[in-house]
Amino acid sequence: MAHPGLVLSQEMKMQQVLAPHLFQSLEILQMPLMDLQQMIKQELSENPTLEATAEQADAQIEIEQGTKDVDSEQFDNEFEKLAALGEEFDNYQDRGPVSGGTDAEEKYQYMMDSLSESSSLHDTLLDQLSLSSLNEYERKIAEIVIGNIDDDGYLQLDVEDLLALPNFPEETLTKILDTIHDFEPAGVGARDLRECLMLQLKRQGREKTQEFQVVEHHLDLVGRHKYEDIARAMGLTVDRVKELAVLIGKLDPKPGRNFSEERIEYVTPEIIVEKKDGEYVITQNKKPYPNLFISQKYLSMLKDPNTSKEVKTYIREKIAKSKQFIQSIDQRMDTIYRIAVEIVRIQRDYFDHGVSRLKPLNMKTVAELLEVHETTISRATAGKYMQTPRGLLSMKYFFKPGVMTASGESISNESVKAALADIVRDEDKKKPYSDAKLVKLLEEQGIKIARRTVAKYRDQLRILPSHLRKVH
Repeated sequence: MAHPGLVLSQEMKMQQVLAPHLFQSLEILQMPLMDLQQMIKQELSENPTLEATAEQADAQIEIEQGTKDVDSEQFDNEFEKLAALGEEFDNYQDRGPVSGGTDAEEKYQYMMDSLSESSSLHDTLLDQLSLSSLNEYERKIAEIVIGNIDDDGYLQLDVEDLLALPNFPEETLTKILDTIHDFEPAGVGARDLRECLMLQLKRQGREKTQEFQVVEHHLDLVGRHKYEDIARAMGLTVDRVKELAVLIGKLDPKPGRNFSEERIEYVTPEIIVEKKDGEYVITQNKKPYPNLFISQKYLSMLKDPNTSKEVKTYIREKIAKSKQFIQSIDQRMDTIYRIAVEIVRIQRDYFDHGVSRLKPLNMKTVAELLEVHETTISRATAGKYMQTPRGLLSMKYFFKPGVMTASGESISNESVKAALADIVRDEDKKKPYSDAKLVKLLEEQGIKIARRTVAKYRDQLRILPSHLRKVH
């Protein structure tokens, strides 16, 4: 008879282990310039073998044989392996953008951007997700949902697309959304303003109140100040409706903004684009980068026979770390520059003619041109800026999904937004165009998009609905 107890067993498994300095390289690649400058200052204060003095910036580095070093080609290969891990959305990225038009491309791009530009709101939601009762599969889906919540706290993912996936039960999505709706801040993950306010009232235990009924059934009338119509529909006095409107006005229409406050942000371009003799010249802005080099003092100590073995070991480790740090910064600068060259080449028409000629572009295209993983492109462009003849622009500005025109040409969604803004600007303010009419007017220009896409672009352009644009 077998007795229960502890059993020792052995098993063999292969596991890829990446050196710590490669994780630092990836961190250096994706961080904004101001954060990198702080990191350089910290490294200079902690590593005595690393210096930043212009006079010896070009000094030759000779390190005693036996010092740990990193071969440049090996470094690049390992770096790409690290970038190719893809972290949160590996399986999704391996499939590439799902075919299905503009919305699918935009969702994919949003997820790619989320790899390196997660806001504090997203961090907060992911922290709460880790403490939830969802199983591993449900958490994977929840991460995608959270990745599509904007800075205001609203869900920008079309849930019908998830439900259309094979073998994806509706009750699973309902469970995931209910879980996220229980997170802080109250109202997060709502699909529209009505749901956002209703979630906040539910959280406060006000689900059976008159203000909840107003939000659920008459929110559009509140926005138009049609208090008499609400009063008749609910059998209340106009004064009571006004009191309810005040209570509703105390709710937060943008709960996510409490976690990502807008602030003045000073940015320094890493790339300068200038037009000279009809051609665009791309140069790196090296001014923000200090000249880093290995201290000659410590190199001399390595060669000194009087230096103890323990001290030499310490110096070798610090010098190796300094070399890896400098190499990571060089890798960052080279990657950003090469991406900028491809952006300017592909978007030449934009620089010549403006936003109407901005071409659709995804990160996979540039990644294939540079023979790197697309997550490398996502991280390398996050928080990086280019000074161009068209102004100071984020590098991620140039990566836009496309919309197919009637002529078969693909144009960027920024071009569609520009056309939409022009139509609204020239409309009769007493008879503003509805979203359905805007769809038809855009179609006359050869741009065919759905009405909900028009509404989404209108919201992004901060253009009010037609009934709120009307001037009496």
